[in-house]
Amino acid sequence: MPIKPALNMRSIDAMIIRGGSSKGVFLDIRDLPPAGPERDSIVLKVFGSPDKRQIDGLGGADKLTSKVAVMGPPTRVDCDIDYLFGQVNQELPRIDWSSNCGNISAGAALYGALKGAGHIEGNVAHLAIHQVNTGRRLRAKVPLLNEFPSVDGDFAIGGVPGTGARIDVDFGDFAGSALGGNVLPTGHPRDEFDVPGLGRIEASVVDAANLHIFVRAKDVGMVLTDSISDMQADASLVLRLEAIRKTVSRDIGFITGENADEELRVSMNPLIFAVNAPVDYLATNGERIGAGTYDLYSRSLARFAFSRAYPGSGAAGTSVAAGIPGTIVNEAAPGLRTDEDVYLVRIGHPGGTLDVAAQIEIGADGVRVHQALIGRTARLLMDGKAYIR
Repeated sequence: MPIKPALNMRSIDAMIIRGGSSKGVFLDIRDLPPAGPERDSIVLKVFGSPDKRQIDGLGGADKLTSKVAVMGPPTRVDCDIDYLFGQVNQELPRIDWSSNCGNISAGAALYGALKGAGHIEGNVAHLAIHQVNTGRRLRAKVPLLNEFPSVDGDFAIGGVPGTGARIDVDFGDFAGSALGGNVLPTGHPRDEFDVPGLGRIEASVVDAANLHIFVRAKDVGMVLTDSISDMQADASLVLRLEAIRKTVSRDIGFITGENADEELRVSMNPLIFAVNAPVDYLATNGERIGAGTYDLYSRSLARFAFSRAYPGSGAAGTSVAAGIPGTIVNEAAPGLRTDEDVYLVRIGHPGGTLDVAAQIEIGADGVRVHQALIGRTARLLMDGKAYIR
């Protein structure tokens, strides 16, 4: 139902859905004004932004919970539903509509199944989701019970307590989705960048599901056994990673000019990952993660904030990078078998571990991605009305 006066305020229908290790407010595009300042103003009010605590809105005072999904009827004939993602800034009156969130994508799949989108085979809803930000097609499978999405299951994901029903989300159509070109935008599996304060740094730039920068953890002085809270408190580490993010963005022509600093505070892209061979460490819930239980150690940062779990799009990009010889990711996981038709990458992140099934093809014309599939859980938390001033 469109926005209307209510209780001396305005109301808009909304759902709150946890998708993977993120949480978002889901709105129907038919209830919103066209894309532009008026729509942005409404979304910012719903979230209580700009305000670090987002105390006067539904935002959760964390980048993982300050996400909006605008859903609607499909505008592609080969898709069942439209999904437009927005990262709502906590400190600036800005929304990044240019990227995607892999975890909220699982929420979009759940939303579609709740609305009866897609087709049912047995007890599974199959959905083709138009990811509007990138124009790509996301494929998802949502298990059903009594015609509605299953809630209970034995599938666990790092960063989320308990278990739930597994939702499969495949980013196989997202090669080059951020820049519209090749998986390797520079044409090389790794390049050197001259970073102020750090000197020459090797990095791999990979465009798959979002734009990703991979560096060696040792090259940025990361203490591998530190908690993610300790890493966030290490201001010099955060600044070193952001300096790399800014330099690479400038050098590849992605974010440049006099407003680059502000744009990098708004844009999720590029995400930067510090990777290493597996080590023993403690997850955020206190669980000990043994080096022998996963293939690649990775920590993710964007917009001056580390992720306390792992970006779903980042998992897709990491798995693709792992299968490309010469990348820093491939180097950091020497025991990983990527010569099989479909290979599995187990990523060790702050919340635990995450498995990605990937299938790529490397040819003279570059890297083709046939599959980058992650398992997620999702749950409807609230269905009702949001009230704004």
